[in-house]
Amino acid sequence: MSLHLFIAGTGGVGKALLQQIREKQGFLYQSQGVSLELNGLLNSRKMLLSRQPVSLDKIEELSTLPLAETPSWQEADLEQFIGFIQRLQIPDAVFVDLTAHANVAACYLPLLQRGIHVVACNKIACSAPLAHYNRLLEASESSGARFLYNTNVGAALPYLQAVKQLYQAGEKIYKIEAVLSGTLSYIFERYDASLPFAAIVRQAQEAGYTEPDPRIDLQGIDVMRKLLILCREAGIPLEEQQIRKASFLPPCCTDGGLSDFYACLEQNEAHFAKLYSQAREKGGKLKYIASYHSENAAAGIGLHCVTSENPIYHIGQKDNILLIHSSSYLSPLSIVGAGAGASGTAMGVLSDILQCPIRFAEKYTCE
Repeated sequence: MSLHLFIAGTGGVGKALLQQIREKQGFLYQSQGVSLELNGLLNSRKMLLSRQPVSLDKIEELSTLPLAETPSWQEADLEQFIGFIQRLQIPDAVFVDLTAHANVAACYLPLLQRGIHVVACNKIACSAPLAHYNRLLEASESSGARFLYNTNVGAALPYLQAVKQLYQAGEKIYKIEAVLSGTLSYIFERYDASLPFAAIVRQAQEAGYTEPDPRIDLQGIDVMRKLLILCREAGIPLEEQQIRKASFLPPCCTDGGLSDFYACLEQNEAHFAKLYSQAREKGGKLKYIASYHSENAAAGIGLHCVTSENPIYHIGQKDNILLIHSSSYLSPLSIVGAGAGASGTAMGVLSDILQCPIRFAEKYTCE
C-alpha cells in the first residue's frame, strides 16, 4: 500500500524529511506495509511532477541545479502543482506543506474538499481567523481526508496531541503555561551582557535557529500563532486579537530592513543589559512565555523573569516546555524537550504522514 507525497518546500526540513524517508523506507514497509512514494516536489524556483513515483536518489542535489541541467523539472507554478494533484486519479495523495507561505496555506481547503490529505508544518492556516480554521476541520471531516498539523507547535513534541486528548476526554484545562520558541530560549540562555544582544541574535540567525527575518521570532509572532493553535486544540475558541502581546523590543526594531534592525539592537544594548541585570538581581532568568488562564479567559505572550521554583527556569537552550494545569492533575502535566530543528520537525512531519489512512480514493476525471 502506498502513500503518494506532494511536498512543497525543499529547505532544511524538506531535505531532512527526504533523507528520513530514504533511510526508513525499508523499515516502514516491513513494519507497516506502507510505501512512501514521491510524486511531486515544489520550491520557490521550480517543481517536479510525475504520475509515476520519482526516485529519491540525488533528488536534493537536482533540486538546487538550474532548470537547464534538470530537464525533468519545470518552472515553479503553485496553481499548476495543486491542479495536478487534484486531477490525478491516485489513491491516498498527501500534500505536505513545509513552507511558511500564506499562498501555500490557502490551498488546503480545496485539497481537503477533494479528499486529499494535508500535512502542514506551516502555522498560517491553523492560526487564521477561527471561521477559516473551522472550515478546514469541517472539510476534513466531510471528505474523510486527514488534516494533520502536529508540528505546528513543538515540532516532534506531542503538545497538540496531549492537549487534544485531555479535551476529548472531558478534562477541564484551566491554565496553560509554555515556552514555545526554541529560538528565544537559545537567545536568552546565551545572553549575559558579556556580548551584545545583537551579537547573540546574529549567532542564532547564522546557526539557523531563527526565521530568515529574526523579528518574526523576537516580536513573538511565531509564539502567538502557536498559543492560538494550542488553545484551539483545547476547545478554546481564541482569536489573535484576544492575545495580549508585551514587546521587549525598542520601537525602532520594527522599522526598515534587517540592517536597520541590527543597528537598533546595537544602539539599545543598555536596554537589554538592564533586562538581564534586573532578572539576575531577583535570582531569575528571562523566559519568553505564552499563557492562558480560564478564570478570566486571559491569553498572553511576553518576556518574564522566572525563578528556580518554576519548572520553566530549568529548561535548556533550544528547549520548549508545556505545562498543562487541569482538574485531574495535582501538579501540572509537563512535556519538555527540543522544540525546534530541521531533523526533529521532519520526524514529526513523517509521523503525521504515516497517520494518513490507506483508503480507496474517490476517482476524479482528468481534465
